[in-house]
Amino acid sequence: MKKLIVSLFALFLICGMNIKSFAQTSQVTSTKKSAVNNETFSGKVISINTAKNEVTISENKTTTEKIIVATSKAVSALKVGEEVKVTLKKGSNIAVSIRKLVQKSASTKTK
Repeated sequence: MKKLIVSLFALFLICGMNIKSFAQTSQVTSTKKSAVNNETFSGKVISINTAKNEVTISENKTTTEKIIVATSKAVSALKVGEEVKVTLKKGSNIAVSIRKLVQKSASTKTK
């Protein structure tokens, strides 16, 4: 009887360890899937509508203008004419992130 109880305890202990590692694996794969469901493009800020939290961006590759919706904090940090990289939820115009692209200044040296 003692061997049966010890065996069952060991079985439950092993199963408990496997369930915990399986849950961690599921969380990692779900975040990878959410990153795949986004689309990214870069462009230049054309106009900003702070009342509606909308930004119009001219896409660099196709030169089409896209109106995107972002948080008020992200919209207030932008200025017209800045180069940005935008990540949108796939199939929508809602911004997941907006990052300003750093412009490398062409320094001219005179000798």
